[in-house]
Amino acid sequence: MERRTQRRVVRKSRKIRKNTFVLLTMALILCLGTLAMGGQRSVQTKTYYECVQVEKGDTLWEIAEEYRMDGEKIEHMVEAILEVNGLKDGNVRAGESIIVPVTKAV
Repeated sequence: MERRTQRRVVRKSRKIRKNTFVLLTMALILCLGTLAMGGQRSVQTKTYYECVQVEKGDTLWEIAEEYRMDGEKIEHMVEAILEVNGLKDGNVRAGESIIVPVTKAV
């Protein structure tokens, strides 16, 4: 009878140790993930506006590509230029001046 009780106690303690190990491992992974996500520095940016003279052969896409921030999609830059200038489409003519929002990392 004592042996059975002893076996139960041993099994129970093994189960408790196993569960404790699993919980501590999960907590460690969660903490490391949180630190990794929080450890990334956020890039501060500053936006200023530049007046650009459209030259013959220029397209809004080319201008957007020239002034966009690294990693920024050209489509987003084109939309920003359209919005700032109140344009409905991307047609620009030589001689026009357009305002281009330029974003730089500080």
